[in-house]
Amino acid sequence: MRWLLALPLLLATTACGLPDEERSRTVDADVVPYNLLTTAEQEPEDTDTGPAHPRGEPVVFWLRRDGRLTTAPVGATCDDPVAQVVEDVLAALSASPTSADGAAGRTSAVPPSARLELVALEDGVAVVDLDPVALGDAERLPLAVGQLVLSVSSAPGVDGLRLVTSGESVDVPLPDGALADRPVTAADYVELLPPGLVAGAGAARTLADDVGCPT
Repeated sequence: MRWLLALPLLLATTACGLPDEERSRTVDADVVPYNLLTTAEQEPEDTDTGPAHPRGEPVVFWLRRDGRLTTAPVGATCDDPVAQVVEDVLAALSASPTSADGAAGRTSAVPPSARLELVALEDGVAVVDLDPVALGDAERLPLAVGQLVLSVSSAPGVDGLRLVTSGESVDVPLPDGALADRPVTAADYVELLPPGLVAGAGAARTLADDVGCPT
C-alpha cells in the first residue's frame, strides 16, 4: 500500500525537524487509514441497555457485544398470571433473540430451542426443568444461568430460580465459577449487568428497581 511505503520517509523528516514550524499542519483523522490515530482509550463503551420499553414490565435478558446482559421486552405485563409470564420468558429464551435484537448485536448464551419448562412456583422461586445439556458450553454456563434467573425474576412475585432435571435439583455456577446448591437470585448475577441496570453499591448492589415487575 502506498501509504506504507511513504511511512519511513515521513519518520525521517520528523526526526530531523522542520526549519519552519509554520509549515506544519494537522492531518484530518478521517483521511488516516485503518483508524491509526484511534487508541484503546478512545473506543466507545457499549451503552446499550436494550430497546426502549416501558419501565416496570417483564423483560428477557440478552448478551451485549461486551458480554454484559441487557433487557428486551417479552410481550407480557405485570398483570398477567405469574406462571404465564414465566412461561413467556422461558419461551423467549428458548427462541433466541429476535431479528431486530440480532441486528443490534444482541446474542444469547442459551442455545436455540433449549428445553426449559416451568414445573412449579414455590414461595417466590420458579422451579424450571431443563435438559442436562440444554445450556451447552460449560464456559458460558454462568451467563446462561444469569440470563435465566434475571429474566424469570422480572415476573411479578418471583425472587429466584431453582433448576431441576428429572425432578432432581441441579447445582448451578455463579459468575465466579463457584457452584450454588440452593435457589439463585438476581443478586447473585448482578455483576453481569451494566451500571445502568444496577442499583446500590458494593456488596449491596441489586437489580435496578424499575427493571421488571415491582416486588
